[in-house]
Amino acid sequence: MLPFSMMQQGVLGMSGGECRTATSSVRRLILQAIVMIGCGLGVIVVWQRLCFVSICGPQHHRYVDIHSHFTISNDSVAISPVTAEMSIQEAEEDIADTKCEPELFPSKYWTGQHLNQSAQVTDRQPGQATFGTIAAQRDIWRHQHPSSCENQKFLVYVMLDWETGIGSTIHVTTVALGMALETGRILVLYPTPNLSWVKGVFCEDYDTLDTCYFEPITSCSVYDIFGGKLEKLDDIPEIDMSGNVDQSHLTVLRAHPLAIVVSWPASIQLSVPDQFHKLLSMSGMQENQWCHWWRAQAVAYIVRPNGRTLRELDSRRRLLFPNKVIDPGTISIHVRHGDKWKESTLVADELYLRLAEELLDKFPDIATRNIFLSTEDPNSVQFFAKVTNWNVSWTNVSRVDDSTISPMDYAARIGWTEEFLNSLLSLELALECDAFVGMYSSNWNRLINELRSTVRCKAHFPYVDVHQGWNISNYHS
Repeated sequence: MLPFSMMQQGVLGMSGGECRTATSSVRRLILQAIVMIGCGLGVIVVWQRLCFVSICGPQHHRYVDIHSHFTISNDSVAISPVTAEMSIQEAEEDIADTKCEPELFPSKYWTGQHLNQSAQVTDRQPGQATFGTIAAQRDIWRHQHPSSCENQKFLVYVMLDWETGIGSTIHVTTVALGMALETGRILVLYPTPNLSWVKGVFCEDYDTLDTCYFEPITSCSVYDIFGGKLEKLDDIPEIDMSGNVDQSHLTVLRAHPLAIVVSWPASIQLSVPDQFHKLLSMSGMQENQWCHWWRAQAVAYIVRPNGRTLRELDSRRRLLFPNKVIDPGTISIHVRHGDKWKESTLVADELYLRLAEELLDKFPDIATRNIFLSTEDPNSVQFFAKVTNWNVSWTNVSRVDDSTISPMDYAARIGWTEEFLNSLLSLELALECDAFVGMYSSNWNRLINELRSTVRCKAHFPYVDVHQGWNISNYHS
């Protein structure tokens, strides 16, 4: 059976995730601000810098205050208690073991149907996640899924229809999720039927990202909050980030992307919920890297495709990636061209290929001469198709050779949900790879990096950036 969209309009679309440049100056400034949040601030530290216990956890001993330490409730990860005699490294190993076991994640996580494929290659390390991933995911889950929605406080998040890319939309939402946790409120997505990404046949009965494509972000629906009816947005007080107004007595507050990128100070946009500070203080990461750890955890929580979406991805995979598999050792290359020149310096295909060669030389026990290419640029497909000493695969979707068109423009042309689902398929295939070449100034590359190093248990596998190479120092580019 063909995917729902293919029965209507054929094979269309390709992955996106960047921000559209608006025609008016005001709209342009707003979108540039969203780019700064979603594109410039959502980067997770590369695998070498993410401080796994075995790589860069502190080697010295430090006594742990058991009462002030990050705590995990009894229904969380099965770990032994921290004792005052434990070294900091032992505490890391005990509380936030980087070994990635899918059964330890809360239910319905996108841990990957093909998670064990890497184990087929001999001499591989067991799957690893970024430090603290299991503990963080269990904590976020508990916060967003209380035993009762009564006597709770909420932050209603309104995704305005600014036609921003998928990656940017998700990354800005991570800021809202962080603020909800920080203020002790449950984040709830307000119905936004005019949001571009829920326009289309696949989402015709849904009006939020977390009902159409993903698992609900919380077990408390917006109708639960308002007693069975939908409160008007104008009647919901907006959250005040000045620190000068006491809103603790208010049950429901609201926030939206425009306020986040324009009104919220950088200290809040880059902040990490306080409940994770004790854990991160033991990670070996510098504090200026904490934000990127948090973004990865928030993305891992938000991007949990629901059963309906997973079935659609399976159908599209059979149609758009027929009779192909991602073999162990495959290198993911995501080439972001198109209108990305408006925001970042573009990189030629030759450099992506050269870095893949370097990656193969540096990690011969991990990488093989297989590449999965995801790109919106048909010229990049043609370039890699001519490479004779690599086995290169890509999804069979149409692409447009136009440097003025954004993924959002293309999505508006072929269908918003069509582009969203094709993008998720490309993301799924990229996450099955074992080594990665990307560009941090692309939101889509960040999604690949954030998810592969959390729920896909590949944080210990190599990632190289086309601008900064192997040693990432600028996490805001």
